[in-house]
Amino acid sequence: MNRINPAHRKITLSATLTTLLLASTVISGLAQAVPWCYRGTIVQIADVTWGQSQILANFSGTIPGGVADPEYYITSTATYNYSQNFVGGGGGFGGYSVPGSGQVRVTHYAPYTFTNMVGPGYYFTSQGIKFRMDKCYTIPPMTAHLELEVAEPDGDIPIKPLSGLEAVIDYWRNPVEREEKQK
Repeated sequence: MNRINPAHRKITLSATLTTLLLASTVISGLAQAVPWCYRGTIVQIADVTWGQSQILANFSGTIPGGVADPEYYITSTATYNYSQNFVGGGGGFGGYSVPGSGQVRVTHYAPYTFTNMVGPGYYFTSQGIKFRMDKCYTIPPMTAHLELEVAEPDGDIPIKPLSGLEAVIDYWRNPVEREEKQK
């Protein structure tokens, strides 16, 4: 009969568990979260101010049971619904990938009772809402490209040095002489 030594079985199980633990540690280190629109371009596409009529016009559906503040829920849902009109078309080329490309993020900034609420019942849709919408594009952030021209002393671009500049040049060229004069 072919029997496995119990001591050998313990060693094999221990080695397997150690290998599995090491592999899971390495893999979890690779799965790191990145911020929204990382390596993309975030563009503010709208700064919106709504009154109660616009809030109610963009709200659809019913308020689920258990919602502590229905007015807050209505406004949040309305701004989210409106932002979904602008989702998509974030770009993409050459396999360049950006998390959240084409998505729109809504940031509410007024009124105070909506943004800094301490409990339900302080915000009313009659107060309106102000919010910004930012969209993520796959295109890398744009950088400024400046046209440079070389200015020659006898060239087309007139150069007139500032008065007193020679004193600065002398100051930095002759530090030893300056220290001797100060003594």
